[in-house]
Amino acid sequence: MKLLHTSDWHLGRVTYNQSRAPDHDAVLAEIIGLAREQRPDLIVHSGDLFDVPRPGYPDIERGLAALQELAGIAPVVVVAGNHDSPPLFRIFQKLLGTASRIRFIDRPRVPADGGILDYPLSNGERIRLAPLPFVHQNRLIDAFDAPDTWNPDYAARIQHIEATLGEGLKQGTDYASDILIFAAHLHVGGASYSGSEKPIHITDAYATNAVDLPVVSYAAFGHIHKPQRLPGPVPGRYAGSPLQLDFGEEGEQKQIVMVEARPGRSADITDVPLRSGRPLRRVSGTLDELRARASDIGKALCLVTVRTETTTMDLSRQVAEIMPEATILEVYEHSDRPSVTVVTRSAAEAQREPTNTELFAEYLTTLLPPGTKHTLSVFETILEAVGGMEQPQFDAETALAAPIPGQEA
Repeated sequence: MKLLHTSDWHLGRVTYNQSRAPDHDAVLAEIIGLAREQRPDLIVHSGDLFDVPRPGYPDIERGLAALQELAGIAPVVVVAGNHDSPPLFRIFQKLLGTASRIRFIDRPRVPADGGILDYPLSNGERIRLAPLPFVHQNRLIDAFDAPDTWNPDYAARIQHIEATLGEGLKQGTDYASDILIFAAHLHVGGASYSGSEKPIHITDAYATNAVDLPVVSYAAFGHIHKPQRLPGPVPGRYAGSPLQLDFGEEGEQKQIVMVEARPGRSADITDVPLRSGRPLRRVSGTLDELRARASDIGKALCLVTVRTETTTMDLSRQVAEIMPEATILEVYEHSDRPSVTVVTRSAAEAQREPTNTELFAEYLTTLLPPGTKHTLSVFETILEAVGGMEQPQFDAETALAAPIPGQEA
């Protein structure tokens, strides 16, 4: 059995207002090329297909087109991550139909309700896959959460789900021909993260225990963007994101994971590096130093800090000319003698912005003769009432509404 594991595409990601669509196009083409070369029996995407729950149409088209190409090579299982929308995954699955070679896993299911997926192979082996999409801390999973399990903490609830799926894998398994796989989008305690993940979902409140994972040949995990071995005794990987998505991932070597396994034997796990997509770089130095390094920087997406002797005009343009192939996201200047103007109190008062009343009074002088204090007074009354979100009150209106003396009701 050969399995290709990828994760955390985050289609639709924008880095410093720079769309990563060109980088995704390049790296998805590379992943598809590797799949054609490796010819896996199953492809697992372990979550965060999109960067936001409501992705744009171009990103939906990009993601589905890539998955369909992969499905032409091998069946594909996509587990919902914390950035993905389970309702959108359900819509995808409904539109594709049960005959599709793509399976979108929107929520955890008990083994009796499709919680275990079986993939028979032509050589007589069978892959048995237990998928576990991301579970929010405040969400109950009806099929798993009996009333006596509603109160435990998050790790205890996930342990209960993992134990149920683990038992489901064991039941009906022929260890002479079956290969067990667990695919999840979770934060396992002890994993090292990049810093670009959604902070609220990698806190201790969302940490699960590695010792509670089902015993399988391979555990395909998503959620942590830094590629790494899975903590604990179960063989597995965080495949990581295929691109450096934010500067917390600067310098990381991105990858997919290829797994070869046979019944009753340890899996051979190979990290396959990805080369496509522009890297992220923090670059600093004088203009001359940047000029000397320009060829090494290449087409990277760059945050540039320039050290100057004094404040330099048009610095961003100069940096862009020095590094024409790079995409400059921001330019910061660190000057030894910054140009600073000391503003005195009198100068600040002289530059005070006029009030609305003063501006209106000046406007009135262009329309009405002098002595229009009443008009200005009405304006001030209205302005004050609007500022206090109240109805303006005028003496003349009050007098008009009052009853005529001698004719009171």
